[in-house]
Amino acid sequence: MVADPALRARVESALAANSPWPVIVTGDLAALAALRASDPGARVVVVALRRADVGAALDAGADVALAGQLRPAELRARVRALARRVETRWTVGPLSIDRDALAVMLDGRRLALPRRELALLCCLASAPGRVFTKAELQRSCWDAGASAESRTLERHAARLRRKLGSHAAMLVTVWGVGYRLDAPV
Repeated sequence: MVADPALRARVESALAANSPWPVIVTGDLAALAALRASDPGARVVVVALRRADVGAALDAGADVALAGQLRPAELRARVRALARRVETRWTVGPLSIDRDALAVMLDGRRLALPRRELALLCCLASAPGRVFTKAELQRSCWDAGASAESRTLERHAARLRRKLGSHAAMLVTVWGVGYRLDAPV
């Protein structure tokens, strides 16, 4: 959510190169509060229009707050630095993922996953039950040039489902929207 359309364009172009952060808020602390209420685990970068807004944004729950003129390279570097500090291990039902060790365990056995499938699974496991849009997953797992019309995401999800075997139902397709990872009941 970015209030100023000109700033929105600059922020989106700055983060187009594989940003793990789908949410950007600027100058609107009410939007930040609403975001935190609806998704407490969301990682938020606030781009403030005034330096005076930075402290308020951090107090309101932003992970990173920047002010003034935006340098795209600096914004990307700050987002990458934040990404290095986030959670890298998840457990969802019988599935255990360690992104740093590139290890996925399912019912105690190791799953061999290629890089893209691992990235997709890590993204989904970071917020079990949350529906990730196709655009969010493509931004997080693929290069900026990945086309929304391509079937790449669907093919990777299908391969991942096959590898999950009897737990394939954990990877849920939300038709017309994207995917979510559910723990088995």
